[in-house]
Amino acid sequence: MEKANNMMTDNEMMCWHTLYTAPKSEHKLMQCLNAAGYTTYCPMQAVFVKWKGRTRKVIAPLFSGCLFVAGNVAEVTSLASSQKAAILVDKEGKSLSIEAGKAELPAKFAQLLKL
Repeated sequence: MEKANNMMTDNEMMCWHTLYTAPKSEHKLMQCLNAAGYTTYCPMQAVFVKWKGRTRKVIAPLFSGCLFVAGNVAEVTSLASSQKAAILVDKEGKSLSIEAGKAELPAKFAQLLKL
C-alpha cells in the first residue's frame, strides 16, 4: 500500500485502481481515504453553471463519481466495500487498474472508457 506521507513525484508510475461512488461525494470519500493513509487522486475541471440568472464558475470532478486510489487490489477492494464505493472492473471482471503517473492518468482512463 502506498501511504499518503510518502513523497512521490507526478512522473513516478503507480498502479491506480478506479473507485466508483455516488456523484457529488467524491471529495468526502477522498478525505476519508487520505485520512486512512491512502494515496488518492480525483482530477478536477472548472465548469460554468448558470444558476438563478447568473453564471458561476464551479470546480467539479472530471469523471463524475470516479476516484483513483493507489494500492494493491485486495486492500482497495476491502476499502471500497467499507466506504460505500465499488471498484470498477473491465470486460473480463478484473479490477480496472491503470499503471501511470498522475499527469497521464485522466487521459489513459478516458481511453479505456472509449473501448
